[in-house]
Amino acid sequence: MKPTILKASVLALAGALFAATAAPALATSSLIVPMSAHAPSVDPNDDGTSFDPAAVAHLTWDTGASRAADEETTARFSTDGRYLYVRFDATQNKERIVSAKPIDGGDSVWVEVAGNNGQSYKFVASPDGTSEAIASSGETPAFDAHGAVNDGGYTVTMKIPLSSLPSANAGTPLNVQVGRSIHASNEQLVWSHDGNVASDGTMTLPSTVGSL
Repeated sequence: MKPTILKASVLALAGALFAATAAPALATSSLIVPMSAHAPSVDPNDDGTSFDPAAVAHLTWDTGASRAADEETTARFSTDGRYLYVRFDATQNKERIVSAKPIDGGDSVWVEVAGNNGQSYKFVASPDGTSEAIASSGETPAFDAHGAVNDGGYTVTMKIPLSSLPSANAGTPLNVQVGRSIHASNEQLVWSHDGNVASDGTMTLPSTVGSL
């Protein structure tokens, strides 16, 4: 009976090794944005308690290095039915915080949203609140951003008009990615990923905001 036991053990070990080296399963990320009775504060020096309720995204993956992020970033999302409010709280201890013009010359945080017709919009802001929006085609949407550097990191807030997302429909999931760039170390941190590379998640706005 010993050879049979040994063979079974070898097969079990081989199966475990194969499972360990197999591609990780897709981990679907989703944000259900709550309706807030009052608009949250966009003052980056505020303590953030006004972002309650909020959908929370943690940027835990460094997609450039294919490893877990070692700087913490949290993004909170809320809406009052007219605007999408976003607050980023980012720790940064390894590298000097850099705000630059153009934005891609320094540190930044961003939200990229793709509507139902494939149109996409990327809202980017630096630690000092300098901002820009990028559209895959057509008119570039306008939005407000504010930023402040603090001890050990920085906070950025965004106020994005829902009317600037004409391809979005309330209650229907949109493809979304939330990210952060650390310029000095070339780190690209993201919220939604499959355990290997960045992969869009979804964001659903309350049905009560109506058709956007």
